[in-house]
Amino acid sequence: MNLPALVIFDTSTLPEYYNDVQTILALPQGHVVTYDYGAGNVAADTLPVLTQLLQPDKTTRAILAYMEPTGYSKGAGTDATSALPEPTFQTLTRLARVLDVREIQYGKSVRYYIDLELLGYPSDRDQAQAKTIVSALRASADIPMKTYVALCPALSVDLFAESSQERGFSQIVTALSEGSQFSKDTFWRLTKITYRTKSLIPLRTKAEKVLTPKRRTIDEKSYSFLDVVDQSTLHFYLQFHRGKEHGTDYRIRWITVEGSPKSSSDLVQSGFWSRSFGLETVAISIPATSSLSTQEARFQLFTKLHADDEKKDYPYGPQLVIAVRYSKDFFRSLLAIAALCTASGLFAWAAFSTAGVDVRCRIVAIVLGVLASLYAYYLWTDEVALDKARRT
Repeated sequence: MNLPALVIFDTSTLPEYYNDVQTILALPQGHVVTYDYGAGNVAADTLPVLTQLLQPDKTTRAILAYMEPTGYSKGAGTDATSALPEPTFQTLTRLARVLDVREIQYGKSVRYYIDLELLGYPSDRDQAQAKTIVSALRASADIPMKTYVALCPALSVDLFAESSQERGFSQIVTALSEGSQFSKDTFWRLTKITYRTKSLIPLRTKAEKVLTPKRRTIDEKSYSFLDVVDQSTLHFYLQFHRGKEHGTDYRIRWITVEGSPKSSSDLVQSGFWSRSFGLETVAISIPATSSLSTQEARFQLFTKLHADDEKKDYPYGPQLVIAVRYSKDFFRSLLAIAALCTASGLFAWAAFSTAGVDVRCRIVAIVLGVLASLYAYYLWTDEVALDKARRT
């Protein structure tokens, strides 16, 4: 962290970029997003810092921010390429750690891909620090629509030390609801994602564990994924927050939960209504797999449009896609094979050991073989409905 902190802006003037702000607000800590900007959108004094960050042992922190002209309307668009004149709306949206920077040459132009691990939310009452940052950067014209990546000016407080979850998220939502194009959106975030896997003892419930995402890079973009074993249950904890009271104009939207491919979960499609405040928990079962290779699934939590939404090509709430990789649990699979082999041995002994063997011993062997077979079936598959219900 010996390099200057960065400020990375969003403006969301196009539908394809609009969900970026909602995504970084909704994802829990530890998840990775990739921002990419051309060299022309990077401040001149920031380019040497990005060059240093190309080295794998270099890192720094970043403050994510959103900015728009005051009074900007969703869908208005802009062809501006210079710094936005006053007055403007600005708010900080998230704190992050720079994991990696990649420089890619496209013909004569250079583009930077910046991998960011999401941290907490900046505590910035009345957007005081956001205004300080924009005011300092405005002097050198290092703000949108000209510049999107700049060095963070000196602040009166350490935002990373002041980071919070509940308070910071509510302050950001309130700011976006009162003064930006996000004013009528639905806001929610994943506070955490946990999992509970199958116990080796039938009908015994194992404790929930918080999942830490892993990272992979595909086509210059980095993605987070969750790595679990089959026959587990994922729990997504959603927190809703309503920033500005819209009275009778407040729009309650439908949140859908879908799995892809459809066979990857017994929860093929479900949903629930959004709420102003409070929590909602979504449980998704990871099925048993017969393959020894790693399987992949994607679970989508989408905020659907309301009938009164004016811009049908814009999302009015988070559109999250959570990637999950799962495989057989090694020890549980080994135990299932051992139980099946034991059952086969007991059945064979009961069938062929006839001379001088008490019939009662053969009956006991058959009973034990049946129990071992059932236990192997329990470990290998997820068809015991009562056990599955206890995990969810």
